[in-house]
Amino acid sequence: MSASTRLPVVGGTLAITAAIIAAWRNPAVQELLVEYLGTSASSNMLKALVAGAALVNFKNIPGVWHIRVLRGIIYQIYFQRRPIPPKHLFAPMVTESYNTLYDTDYNFHKSNSTYFADLDVSRAHAVGALIRTGLARLNAGDEEGLPTSQIEVKGNYVVALGAVSCFFQKQIEPLQGFEIYTRVLSWDRKWLYLVSHIVKKGVIKPDSYVLQPWKNSKKQRAAQRKEEQDLSKHIFATSVSRYVFKKGRLTVNPEIVLERSRLLPPRPAGVGYPPRSESVSDTPAIFTPATPAANGTTGANADELSSKLADVSKSAESTEDDWTWEDMEAERLRGHEFAAHFDALNGLHGELKGGDVLGKFGDYF
Repeated sequence: MSASTRLPVVGGTLAITAAIIAAWRNPAVQELLVEYLGTSASSNMLKALVAGAALVNFKNIPGVWHIRVLRGIIYQIYFQRRPIPPKHLFAPMVTESYNTLYDTDYNFHKSNSTYFADLDVSRAHAVGALIRTGLARLNAGDEEGLPTSQIEVKGNYVVALGAVSCFFQKQIEPLQGFEIYTRVLSWDRKWLYLVSHIVKKGVIKPDSYVLQPWKNSKKQRAAQRKEEQDLSKHIFATSVSRYVFKKGRLTVNPEIVLERSRLLPPRPAGVGYPPRSESVSDTPAIFTPATPAANGTTGANADELSSKLADVSKSAESTEDDWTWEDMEAERLRGHEFAAHFDALNGLHGELKGGDVLGKFGDYF
């Protein structure tokens, strides 16, 4: 519903709120409360209302965002010791939240700016789980086989967010719960790309929980396999972000960190680290993405994808349940079809215009 069609609802809500406040401040009403509920009734009711409002909007209290993000990072790095198998590198990490009244805008749905705070929390869990082993090993001096120029650079290995964008599909109502599914989309020689889907809470039933096996249910998994779902109909919004790894001022190839995190299959002989930063010019403006490698490679770009994989051989030691290097590379390249378009937005930095402007206004005056 547009803002104009919601104006009567907004106006009515404000009028009712104003009426309640006016009645509350009326001396006759306060005398009535004191007569029947005691001298401290008005004060206690006001405190209860304030406490209730704070509880409903708890995640918006100053400092709570920091707690939410740091909890994700600290838990995944220091307390989550179960390793992620390479075949689950592209599996999503799920976090839960809800749309508070504070996050609700004048259209009575979640404000666009508040999505990013919840996405920060989801990415904190996902990135923490993905790179905890890799960064720990690299910072402990496990740099065997890396370029000499990288080893000689002073400083610790760190990760930083480089860009984020969000595409909205459906509105989230006040106090409605939602889940964020964040996973690796792709990587190239500089960036690690993540995709996050914000979906209606409880509508997706995972087949299994890799890092939380005590939540697995064989009965639930069997039922899930029988029913094919169109998951896209449950999406509220989708976000793409990219991370860069640094040692001092030197940019570190994400694949080095992923390898040190034991998230990649054995590298075939003769295959080096990417430059595999496929140019966006190689990707058509409108395309039909190839099917994920886990399900086989089909679609409009299947031939192009196969040609890119021509020099990648499968490992003879792999089992049917493992992901080979070819499987991993196929999914990376498929995801990069999207990431390349996201990367192309860098060109917008050159679109800044000075000269004539329409005006200049402050926040309040």
